[in-house]
Amino acid sequence: MKRLLLLQSALLLFGTFFAWYTVANDYLRFLNKSGVNPLTTPCFYGAVGFILFFTYSVYIYFESKEKRIRHQKILMVLLVGGTIFGWTNFIIELCSFYIFKNPTSCSGTSTISPFLTACFYGSVIYLLSLVASIFTFKKLKVKTQKI
Repeated sequence: MKRLLLLQSALLLFGTFFAWYTVANDYLRFLNKSGVNPLTTPCFYGAVGFILFFTYSVYIYFESKEKRIRHQKILMVLLVGGTIFGWTNFIIELCSFYIFKNPTSCSGTSTISPFLTACFYGSVIYLLSLVASIFTFKKLKVKTQKI
């Protein structure tokens, strides 16, 4: 059980580092007057979500066994929202690239493919974190029913 909790926390920690690295690069481009304000990009809001979800996953790890399932369900629902947010932004980027022939990512940088953007990678990390949280929730539920 602890391994699944660690896995979901590790995925969220990786997402946190990745997202904040992207936001930091966006901020540096913004300071050089060649980028958009990073506080207005989806990457920033995704990064905030990652750090909040990671913190919550660590809280769940140290929570008592009786309360874990309730908090795990809340985290799972939050990750559904984060995943929808990420993939919605990626779909917008995908449409912009292929339909409107705009090779600019949401960070304001040029891209050769929307599948090489931070939105795509962040969405994948959100999805993997959601899958890990679902497995964790199911395992917690089974373990609770056995008691």
